[in-house]
Amino acid sequence: MSGLKVLVVIIWMLRECALCVLIYAGAASNKWEIKMPKKIDAISGLCVQIPCQFEIPDSFKQSLNNLVEGIWKKISAEGPNVLSSKTTVSLLKGNVIGNISDKNCTTVFYSFPDGFSETFFFRLQGPEPLLYTFQQGINITVHKDVPPPILSPYVQVMEVLEGTRLTLTCSTVISCPSVQPQLQWNPQLGEKLTPALQEDEFGQTLLASSQMFNVTPLNDQLKISCSVLYYQGAKRPAETSITLRVLYAPRNTIALVSPSDPVYEGSMVVLSCHSDANPAVQRYEWYKDSGSGKLELQNQGQTLTLIAKSTVQGLYVCRVHNIHGTDRSRPVAVGINSCQCSIALYTICGLLTLFLILITAVDLVKYKSLLNRLEVSESLRGPMTYSTLHGTSDTVYNVIQTRASRSEDDYENRNLGKPHPK
Repeated sequence: MSGLKVLVVIIWMLRECALCVLIYAGAASNKWEIKMPKKIDAISGLCVQIPCQFEIPDSFKQSLNNLVEGIWKKISAEGPNVLSSKTTVSLLKGNVIGNISDKNCTTVFYSFPDGFSETFFFRLQGPEPLLYTFQQGINITVHKDVPPPILSPYVQVMEVLEGTRLTLTCSTVISCPSVQPQLQWNPQLGEKLTPALQEDEFGQTLLASSQMFNVTPLNDQLKISCSVLYYQGAKRPAETSITLRVLYAPRNTIALVSPSDPVYEGSMVVLSCHSDANPAVQRYEWYKDSGSGKLELQNQGQTLTLIAKSTVQGLYVCRVHNIHGTDRSRPVAVGINSCQCSIALYTICGLLTLFLILITAVDLVKYKSLLNRLEVSESLRGPMTYSTLHGTSDTVYNVIQTRASRSEDDYENRNLGKPHPK
């Protein structure tokens, strides 16, 4: 083998050895680490389980055996001991259920009182030199009521487009695995998945439930809630809700004309457009049928005001727009009355009619007044009877007789003076 080939082989072997050292150094642990939640919200009357795993430097692993004691301290890393894996006499009731030799420090505490809140720290205490208290603590807060579940997506109001296949997930942390709650949806929509147990990144047990459904405009402003129920101890259920805001293109668009009957030239006609859309309609457009089926843009705006004339008559359509689409109404007709009577002529006719009514009223009043006067006069004179005539004097009677005789003589004289026919 030539010298150059030997040099290449040596360089390759050195590179591989260096890579092996780096991999081993990465796999080796030189840190004290503990993995557990930073906070647990517990429920009074129920146990509290702390999922716990730890890592120690490789140089101490040979000291990790069954003789190592796991101790929980409170307040601080130097605080008093409250629970031990080796002794049964402790300030708090509980058990370290994890195997310390397997770097598992999972612990269960019992009977925390309502309102309890404290921070705990875990310590390894074995044969020297394995003596160490981890600096990360865990805070346990005990509540009288059930903590509300977590609803995902985690928003109070969720905007979603019509037709979307939506999945909502509700979950709650089970702080005491021996007592499992139930999750309920209200309302129940579409397909509901069977609740399942899961683990989070810290090893806590979660109960999760999901439902999937297609969003429609009927779901707009719908409040969907998820409740967590504990039957043990008659705990009051807690809920978390989300309100849907469904977005959709305009629909059910209608156009209205006022007045709806044909109008006379010079009158005012108002067209108005109404549509159901979310978000609301952003632009209204009015089109007129030119007569050949082609629509011509007239104006924009929710209302269109026209002054009636021959060129205005025809069919009108309203078209609406928002960011999700468009829609248009059915055609509405604007009709013009064929009578061309002017307003002045109608005014004159109205005045003449009023004048005739006034004259008729005056004549009726005069006629009624005349009747009243005649009735009063007759009532004052009284009726002419026989007794009245009989009481008249003889002079009057003689005068009447004389006038009667004279009338008869005159009649005879007039007849004698006339020639008699032969």
